[in-house]
Parts: sequence; structure tokens; C-alpha cells
Amino acid sequence: MYSNVVIRRQWSRLACICRSLTSIEGQKLPQTSKSSDGISPPPRIPRGPTDILQALSVTVGNDPTAAHYKYHDDPYLIPLSNYSKRSFALSAEAGRKAAAWIRDEHAELFTTREWDPPTKIKTPYFNADPRIDAFAPKPIYNDETKVTEQDLIYTIENALLEDAIKVFQLLGGVEGVNEELKIKFLQLLCFYNEKEPISAEWLEERWFSAVTRERQAATWRLGGLADKIFTSMEPKTPEAYCAIIQGMAKYYQAERAHLLSQEAIEKGIPLSTSVYNALLGCIGFLKEGTLLRITALKALLGEMHEQGVSPNGATLSACLRSISAWGGGKQLQEAALQIIAEFKKIGIEPSLSAYYYLLCLFCKERGPRIDILSSILDELEKRENLEPMEATDTNFFITAMGVCSDHLQSITLAERLNALLMKGDNYKLVGDAYKESIYYRHYVTVTCRNAPFEKATELLDSLVPNVYVPEPSVMEEIIKTLEVGGAGDRLAATWSQLVACGLASRPRLLERLLDACCHCYPHQDEEVKTKIREAAADIIKYCELAEQREENQTTRSPKQKLSATALANIVSLCTEGGPSAPGAAAGEEEGAWAGAAAALRRLRAQRAPGVPARPADLADAAQRAAACGQHAIAASAVAYLAECGFEEAVGAAVRSLGAMLNRPEEEVQTLLQNERASLVNMLQPSALAVVEAYHLAKTGGPVEPESTSSSESDSESSSEDES
Repeated sequence: MYSNVVIRRQWSRLACICRSLTSIEGQKLPQTSKSSDGISPPPRIPRGPTDILQALSVTVGNDPTAAHYKYHDDPYLIPLSNYSKRSFALSAEAGRKAAAWIRDEHAELFTTREWDPPTKIKTPYFNADPRIDAFAPKPIYNDETKVTEQDLIYTIENALLEDAIKVFQLLGGVEGVNEELKIKFLQLLCFYNEKEPISAEWLEERWFSAVTRERQAATWRLGGLADKIFTSMEPKTPEAYCAIIQGMAKYYQAERAHLLSQEAIEKGIPLSTSVYNALLGCIGFLKEGTLLRITALKALLGEMHEQGVSPNGATLSACLRSISAWGGGKQLQEAALQIIAEFKKIGIEPSLSAYYYLLCLFCKERGPRIDILSSILDELEKRENLEPMEATDTNFFITAMGVCSDHLQSITLAERLNALLMKGDNYKLVGDAYKESIYYRHYVTVTCRNAPFEKATELLDSLVPNVYVPEPSVMEEIIKTLEVGGAGDRLAATWSQLVACGLASRPRLLERLLDACCHCYPHQDEEVKTKIREAAADIIKYCELAEQREENQTTRSPKQKLSATALANIVSLCTEGGPSAPGAAAGEEEGAWAGAAAALRRLRAQRAPGVPARPADLADAAQRAAACGQHAIAASAVAYLAECGFEEAVGAAVRSLGAMLNRPEEEVQTLLQNERASLVNMLQPSALAVVEAYHLAKTGGPVEPESTSSSESDSESSSEDES
């Protein structure tokens, strides 16, 4: 039964192939420019597999507000904070890691296809048909594994260092491997210093990892396998010398690398350009002092000329890297410019890494302001595209934008630099997520400080929060920019951005936002004022919920709470509306008054550090609350002012009591001269609380309850006598 199926399938495949060949033959274009009928079709243009997709993408354009392709294109699932972005990406990669673990631990499950027909020969199939090496299980080597030189070649080509060492030992070590393969193995050991390299398969881990600065110290493994292989080789070939010298120089074993280079020159063994580039990168470890180091650098360049070794772009980068690591000063700057001029004479243009080291040398944090970036941008803008040559090329754009923001404070240079990054395919040079965040941090900062308000808001709309999530310091700059521009609507929306970006638990940002809202509030229309009041009420509600959550959890260090100034600003904003405000909904106003009451409760319970910076705002808030019928809030505000000893408490008590009783201030002053016992039956509890706050502010101490009770009994007895 299965044989008939197989025969039919073969006939159908043969027919399909014949049809394909016929169609392909018909699609062939003539190679000559002329034809018999006089029609000359254009020559065939070779197309890549993604050329059509690239053409379609150009017509659509780039949407800066769209989420990254690795996230779900759903408004409820798109991460908006740095933490959530990192968690989403790493969790997806964790799934791929789990699949790779199953592939490696259970490799026997991926060797045959069990669903093949019984009559088909059981030949081993790996993964799928055709075989995909990247998805195939990796071979496992142990002491009982039978290996050949092909296994060693496989491990070297795939940079499997530990497996390569194991296979090398199984083959018999130095004596069991031919010289050509021994050189390749030595090069692998020297390149990685006998340490297993970080896998290039996990992109997200490398993308979100904050790579620390390279440690410039001697980390070469002395007496390791590389040294033993090099010592055992006789005669020592130029490839062996080049490998061991580059390895020692790369890991800053400078003295031994220099001695081996001199030994090779004495023996007449030629050294490559890469060897001299590595020696130039660690020349500073051989000498002390700026003058001696510059002399040694020039001597090594002269030695390259004597040996007939041609320099390249990496040679220039190595020279500038060494010079920039030696400090600063005019002497080093002149030496760097002189070297660049000499290399330009022989037709070598500086790479992005060279310009990066030049910026590090000239634009020091506390050094004089030197505008070398303008000339660098002039040179780079002339190039058609920027091709990456070294790993440090990705440091140029973040360093240059930092120079624009902190050193030169120039928005013009920042815009030119950003236009260069967005040109063509240059965005790949921005680096990983950490460098990308640093770049946009500098760009947003310099734009908020130096650009017009319209341009700053346009940039923020295109970047935040999908491309860039601001750090707390950058968010402060954004709030300051919105405050100066009087953008009350944007300030009210900033609170929701703080929640979405995970910055709502930062008291300093909340205090800065509330302060900006208070300054901008009087100049807004009623609709914007309503949004600001809603944001203020929502802030105090969020803080209370966060505090309740913190009480239920056991934390070693309690979180910082809102200051008294921030709470006073909330009270001031929430009491600005009132039920008579046009366009104010009843539910919204109730929420605002509830927010003001909650803020006053926290103030009076001394659950906020410090005292309000502007107590007059609380006094005005008390008067507005009394005029709107919120007598309890007014009494609480006046009582807090009196308890803190502010001089505004007296005036606030008089005006609030006048608004409660609907009487002028002269009558209120006369009323306040009466005894408290005579006012008990006349005033409501909130008004009595205002009276007590008034006496507290006047006398500086609380009213004694004994005197009050005695006066009440005296008044009762006198009334009885009169009757």
C-alpha cells in the first residue's frame, strides 16, 4: 500500500519539476541588447530575497510611536517602563533557552522522524529536512568519546573553547595534532585567554546587559595552555608569534608581548599589522610619564615603517586609544592631532572609534570647552554611510551626544548628530539598550534645556515612552520645561506617564510635579484646571494605597513619603475648584475635596517630613473650603497652621470663620473676643474648632479645659441666682 503512495508522490514531484523548469525557461530575458523584432528589453536586475519588503517599508515610513517588533502590538500588552521592557524581552528569551536546554539534554529526541512510512529507510534525520546546523543538538565530549581532527576543527570554528580543549587533550595534546591545526587552536586560546566566550545566541541578554568598563590590567593567564603550546612549537612560525603576541597585548601582558616582538624581529620573523596594533594599544604600560609614552609610541610607529608593515584604520584607533587613556593636556592633544594628520596623508580616514577617543581626549568633564565635534561632524556628513569597523564604534554617538548636552550645551550640534544617526542604516551604531538609553537621555536633556518649547514637546511626543523611558533626573528636566512653557494640560498628563513608566513611587518627582502644577494653575482654562485637580487627588490616593501595601509587606527600609510641602500643594489644588466652578462635575469635585481631606489628615498626623514652604496657600485653601461649605476641611487646615505656629493662622481663622458665618471680619473679630463658653451654643463644631485654633495661634498654647468648665459652671450659677 505504501509503495503505491510513494510512486504517485514521485510522479507528482517529477511533473511539478517539469512545470517549474518550463516556467523558468519562459521567464528568461535575452542577454543581448537587440532582438529580431526590434524590441530591446532592459537587462535583468539581480534582486535579493528581501528587496521587495525593503521597497514596501520605504513607502510606509517609520512610526516612532510604535512599539518594538519584539513586543506584542497590543495597547494593553506593550511595556511602557524600563523594568517591564526588560522583563518581557528576557522572559521571551527564557523560553528559547528552555527549548535549547531540552535540545541539548535530550538530543536523542531530535535524531529521527518517527512519522515516516514503515517502508522508508530509517536514516538519521537531524531537526528537520533539510538539516539546520544552528538548531541541531551540540555534540558532547567526554573521556570515552572517540574524536578526530574534524571534531577539533568543528569546535574551533564554532568557538566552543571548553570542548576544543577537551578534544585537543583526547587527540593526544601537542604531539597528536598537526601544525596547521595547532596554530588555529593556539589562535583560539589567545583570542579568548582560555575562557569560554559569552554566547552570541542570546541577543536579549547582551542587549539589556549594562557592560562595565573594560578593566585595563594584566589578566593574561601565565603558564597556561597557550604558553605551553607556543613553547613546544619548533620551529616557531610567524603565525604562532603573531597569535601569542596579540593575545598577551590584548590582555595587557605588555612587557612579555614587547619582548616576544623584539625576539621575532631579531630572528627575521615578520609581524602583521594586527600585532603592531595590539602593541600600540598597550604601549602605556611600558613607560611612565607623558613625554616618554609619546616617544615610545612614535618609536613603535617608526619600527612599523622600517619593517615594511602598512598601517590601517585600526592602527590609528589604537594610537588614539592609548593617548586618550593617558589623561589630558595640550601635549597629548597636539600629539593626537599630529597623528591624525599623518594618517590622512597616506589616505587613512579616522573611524568612529578614532573620533570617540578624540572626544574623550578633548572634551573632559571639568576641562575647558573645546568645540572639536563640529569639525568631526563635518567630516562624517560627507560620507555616504558609516560602516562599523570596531566594537567601540558604538561608543561614538553616545559620547558625542553627551558632549552636546554637558560640555558644549548646543542644541544645533545635537540635532546634526541625531540626523547623522538616523541617516540610512546608521542607527545600528547606537549600540545596545543601555547605550541607546544613555544617548536619548543626553538628547532629551539638551533639548529641554536649550531648544524652543515646541521643538522639545515634539521630540517628547515621538520618543516617550515607546522608544525611550526617561530616568528620574530626565523627568525632572521635562517637568521643568513644561512648567516654563505653561503647559498645564501636559503637566496633568505627566502624572499618568509617571504611573505607566514606573516612576510614581518617586516622592521627589511627585513634589516637583505638584509644585509645577501650582505655578501653572492660575493661567489655565477651566478644562485644564479640572484635569490638574483630578491628578492631584489621584496622587494622594495612590500614595495612600502604596502606604497600605507597604504596611502589609515586610520591608527592611521604608520608602520615602511625600513632604509637607507636597501635601500642602495637593490641598491647595484640590480646593481651587468648588461646586460653582464652571464645567466641574459633581463626582470630580467630591474626589477633589476627598483628596484635600486625606492630605490634611496626613499633615496633622505628622506623617510627612518637614513643614509647608508656602503656608499662605493653606490659609487661602481654608478660606475657599469655608466658602464652599467644606467647613471640616477649613477647620482642619486652620488648626494645622496654628499647631505649626505659622503667623498666617490668625488671618486664616478670621477669614474662614467669616465665610462660615457669612459675617464681615469686624464682627468676627468682636465675636472672637467672647469667652468660649458663650460660643458653644452659638457655633457649630467646625466653627468652634476654628475659634480654638485662633486662640492657639494667639496665645501659643492650647485652651485649658478646666477654665472652660469653671466658666461654664459660673455662668450657670449666676443665671440661677438671677432667676
